[in-house]
Amino acid sequence: MIIFAHGMEGTPNGSKIRSLRKAGFEVLAPDFQGMPLEERVNVLQRVCEEHRDALAVLAGSSYRRLPASIVAMRLPDAFRGLLLCAPALHLHEPPIDAQTILVAPKGLKTAIIHGIDDDIVPISCSIEYAERSGKDIVAFHQVNDGHRLAASHEEIISAAQLLTDETIDS
Repeated sequence: MIIFAHGMEGTPNGSKIRSLRKAGFEVLAPDFQGMPLEERVNVLQRVCEEHRDALAVLAGSSYRRLPASIVAMRLPDAFRGLLLCAPALHLHEPPIDAQTILVAPKGLKTAIIHGIDDDIVPISCSIEYAERSGKDIVAFHQVNDGHRLAASHEEIISAAQLLTDETIDS
């Protein structure tokens, strides 16, 4: 199972989510439209706690990576992996402030996919997150794509397959 926090302008039935479903994944995508970050974090955490036994992959796209990153740090043992797509790791909004240092939780396999032509979120944000988190935890994939990763759905599916593979040690 993948619990997917869609992007700011996305929906629970966005193209990345549809691609993952078409590839055979069970994807649970709460609707965060119109919610401030703090409410999104609370909703996502509640959903993740309700599905804790599924040992899902937690995924977040763009601005919604904030809730995914925060919830992964709060409940690291609840997930098989963390998948971040063009994550806006540089934004600050409660409950995140400028002093908050986001990192992938130790032992939680994490994949980041970021387009080198992203004109919305600097790729440097993902590079710095990966460096802070450690190479043994984070697989960082730079792709020839823009922010929406419209041409990178196969890379997203491949990363999700690796993260859901039960042979991966965490």
